[in-house]
Amino acid sequence: MARVVLVRCESYDTGKVFDAVKRSVDLLGGIEAFVKPGMKVLLKPNLLSARLPEDAVDTHPEVVRAVVRLVKGAGAVPFIGDSPGGFGKNIGEIFEKSGMKRIADEEGVRLEAFTTSKFVNGIPIARQIFDSDRVISIPKFKTHSVTVLTAAVKNMFGSVVGLYKAECHSRSPKEEDFSGIIARVYSITKPHLTVVDGIIAMEGDGPSSGVIRKMDLITASEDAVAIDSCLAKIMGVEPLDILVTKEAYKNRLGEADLSKIEILGEGLDAFVAKDFKLPQTTPLKYLPKSVISSVASLIRFKPYIDNAACRRCNLCKLTCPVDCIEIEKRRCSIDYKKCTRCLCCHEVCHYRAVSIKRNLLTKMVWG
Repeated sequence: MARVVLVRCESYDTGKVFDAVKRSVDLLGGIEAFVKPGMKVLLKPNLLSARLPEDAVDTHPEVVRAVVRLVKGAGAVPFIGDSPGGFGKNIGEIFEKSGMKRIADEEGVRLEAFTTSKFVNGIPIARQIFDSDRVISIPKFKTHSVTVLTAAVKNMFGSVVGLYKAECHSRSPKEEDFSGIIARVYSITKPHLTVVDGIIAMEGDGPSSGVIRKMDLITASEDAVAIDSCLAKIMGVEPLDILVTKEAYKNRLGEADLSKIEILGEGLDAFVAKDFKLPQTTPLKYLPKSVISSVASLIRFKPYIDNAACRRCNLCKLTCPVDCIEIEKRRCSIDYKKCTRCLCCHEVCHYRAVSIKRNLLTKMVWG
């Protein structure tokens, strides 16, 4: 059976986080079961954008610090690396604002931006994945307006270098196809251990513009698919209704059948949130395909740029895979004839200037 550990942690106090992370890993056999002395170990957090830790957009630095200390305690050599959402030129700002640079300096570990790649099946995967002896993924528990959930499996999509991530949206506008790409990347980059930061999670229109939600959760496993299946249940969603999980399970990359997942630590029911807010886009995903095809032109979600909130950083424009965004001094606009509703612009905006708008019929149906 797959094993998933659920441990309660009620704050980001350094000592409390370390104790929770250590307990979760100890229940899986201890850090020595995953790393050996002298090994080079990549720690892969989720660093989406330049946001403060309390915004719950990026993996909290204290969770990364706890894993750093465990790995060093086992005699291995950890380093931290990631490729940010959007255009990679702002990685220094992301390291700084997220608190990752601070803890890296304090703990004496390297920070590396994923800039060079090795192509595997046509996908540019960060060199650090292949140059490391072990990979530990440290994602954030968040909702996602395209995939509903972003956590363990999707975190490894950040191993893709450069703007290829955005290009995947353009090449695969259907969620089923995009989920297949995410599962394929996970099959190439599958980590040896995953530790999820769910102390403060994000609900609503994640992964960057949602609402913070205190969940008091650290979860760990060798099986990222099993983790995501448990998190789906915590959100009030069936695991296989998350298409990324469904694709990964279909391709035998992990376990999604909750009856075949052994829960260690605290029980799953202790963390289930019955009023967890899903993205506005979620109800449309669960309509029958026959209904979707007949009402798709009437029920619409689309990204919208708030001119007053926009800082004209151009990140959304640079990220857009179909080049449908114009950022001007007096007015920002989206060409909806070209827009594929991939919501990359919504995902990467640092300033919450890109929101998701629903048309009148959608509001009437779902409120």
